[in-house]
Amino acid sequence: MRFEETRTMPIELKKGWDYLNDFRRWPDFYAGFDHIVEPEKGAWSKVGDSVRFTYRLLGRSIEGVLTLDGRDEGAMVKFSSKIPALPEVIQEWHYTDLDDHFILRVVLETEGATSFMGRLIEATLLPKALEKDLKRTMDNLEDIFEMGIPD
Repeated sequence: MRFEETRTMPIELKKGWDYLNDFRRWPDFYAGFDHIVEPEKGAWSKVGDSVRFTYRLLGRSIEGVLTLDGRDEGAMVKFSSKIPALPEVIQEWHYTDLDDHFILRVVLETEGATSFMGRLIEATLLPKALEKDLKRTMDNLEDIFEMGIPD
């Protein structure tokens, strides 16, 4: 399953890149994120770095791990999201500079679930949840960047 969303963000690429790659800020804009678990133990600068987080699904908070799979400074970040009993989600965030704006293209793909419950969620709830959260996340980012990144 694959979802893609592209938006032109009203902020310079460098500022947007720095904001989006500061994992401590993710709960501020990423729809469904509750919080970062033990942020002092997280890292997000080189392949293999990871961050633990909690995510709200069906009214419950569940813990997962994001692992950085690829990074091209100012151009692309690729990472995987693993939550027990759910299919793995691979995300690619692509950045294109437009002087005082940038284009952000986010691609989400799921890996096939292996558990019965994971396959059931993948077939019924996950498509709608991923699409909804991706759109809300992009809306949140547009709003934040239009108002100015908070300190």
